[in-house]
Amino acid sequence: MVSDPLTVADCCLVTDGGGAIVVTTTERARTLRQPLVPVLGVGEAHWHRSISQMPSLTTTAAVDSGARAFEMAGLGPADVDVVELYDAFTINVPLFLEDLGFCDKGEGGPFVADGSIVPGGRLPVNTNGGGLSYTHPGMYGIFMLIEATRQLRRAAGARQVSGADVALVHANGAVLSAQATALLGGVATL
Repeated sequence: MVSDPLTVADCCLVTDGGGAIVVTTTERARTLRQPLVPVLGVGEAHWHRSISQMPSLTTTAAVDSGARAFEMAGLGPADVDVVELYDAFTINVPLFLEDLGFCDKGEGGPFVADGSIVPGGRLPVNTNGGGLSYTHPGMYGIFMLIEATRQLRRAAGARQVSGADVALVHANGAVLSAQATALLGGVATL
């Protein structure tokens, strides 16, 4: 037990790792060897400075960051094919699925438990295993962007989500204080 109800297996082990992405214009990306992955929408929200200031431990600023990203992209949760969530703790996944609109508030646990987020499920989540199973060097966000890019380029091998054209990437920081959401698309979304 770490903090009831979270056990050691519910918390990311900090590991080594590093990653990089290249951000450029659509015009420049069209001349490169790899298929481009356009940024369709982004949103950020910061509600408080410390988890102790959260009005509720069951709702995060992902409600706002997600809404902003979806509005910018002109999309909604039903348009998303694959989701990459910052999962420093197992509780993050159902919490963010609810706050981002993939299921109703209070339904995140059953949504996860019924197999919706597994490979082949209706909404594959953390297709590389997430921070809990892949790597967590303290800043996992770059790996979510890399995995989303691989999915949208059809380059994820055995992890590939069939027909993935829209990916949502969501990160949080400062112990649930700051939230950032991005929607990325495959070439077909241009």
